Amino acid sequence: MSKPTRKTNADLVGLIDQLKAQSRDTGAALWRDVAKRLSKSRKNWAQPNLSRVTRYAPEGATILVPGKLLGSGEVTGNRTIAAYSVSSSARAKIEAAGGRVLTYGELMNENPNGNGVIILG
Repeated sequence: MSKPTRKTNADLVGLIDQLKAQSRDTGAALWRDVAKRLSKSRKNWAQPNLSRVTRYAPEGATILVPGKLLGSGEVTGNRTIAAYSVSSSARAKIEAAGGRVLTYGELMNENPNGNGVIILG
């Protein structure tokens, strides 16, 4: 018998299931880790600012945020960032710096094994 889900957001439950399936198919622990983080209470999700992205992630890196990316701070260089949600100011700053903002699904299609992805949270 499977463990009952406590999440009521159908889109989020579907995303968690998709992440777990990707982990099973590819054997990549990255997707399972993100699914576990998103399964927790939303108050425990990561909410880093752009200043943390600039500080800890190298230029040209692919960054995965298991939560919401906030727009405080500046971002330099082109970075590819995937997050559950992104504030409008963060999206504008990333795109102005030459970076890209992706959904988890787009990142899974581009990089199914999760090679070179940095979890920031």
